[in-house]
Amino acid sequence: MRFFDKIFKSQTESSGNFLFKLKNELDITPKNKDLFKKAFTHSSMNIKDSSGEKINYERLEFLGDSIFSLIITQYLFYNFPKAEEGDLTKLKAKIVSRENLNSIGKKMNLLNLIETINQKNFGKNIHGNLLESLLGALFLDQGFDITKNYITTKIIKPYINTNSLNMSILSYKSLILELAQKRKRKISFKTILNKEDVDKIYFSSNLYLDEKFLCKSSGDSKKKAEENVSKKSFDELKSKLQKI
Repeated sequence: MRFFDKIFKSQTESSGNFLFKLKNELDITPKNKDLFKKAFTHSSMNIKDSSGEKINYERLEFLGDSIFSLIITQYLFYNFPKAEEGDLTKLKAKIVSRENLNSIGKKMNLLNLIETINQKNFGKNIHGNLLESLLGALFLDQGFDITKNYITTKIIKPYINTNSLNMSILSYKSLILELAQKRKRKISFKTILNKEDVDKIYFSSNLYLDEKFLCKSSGDSKKKAEENVSKKSFDELKSKLQKI
């Protein structure tokens, strides 16, 4: 009997500690605490529900990725009324980039809430993954409006410097590489120095999507040639990548 009492006490203390951190560190009071527990359960725990379905944060991460992207899109649309579509796309790519999500998730100390057997199992994107799963859980638990307000007040304002966004727009090359990474597609460049014209030195760059040739351009440096071919193929690439 004492053995089961110990287990019950341990689970109760763990749950209470989790809810305390959720409220005091993230300012979230859940309606369904199990949803948020799932949002911080790593696949290494190998837990399944009564129907045999795996319990981990991966599906919530998928949902949170879309929710965050939508709310950031709406935020940029209304807060940058003079920005053109291409610039808005690049601004959004910077905000939702894996590097930025990892940085925000780390600053929010989300790793403190995770349940796992061994933290060595974590990939390099664990911080961003947890941020997205948190937002997925928040959306399901409390709806779009509260999630939107949370992203605006708890993520954008403290962690995203909107005043400097216009000064830090990504290059077209960086943008398409980021889009491809999120869709698990491969973009590669084959860039060579053109030696046919001795009076004019320039580089020629071919762009490939999943090893398939897509576009060609040139520039007076390797960097410019790859940026030019990325810009030239941007609309077509965006269309192909966003279909996935």
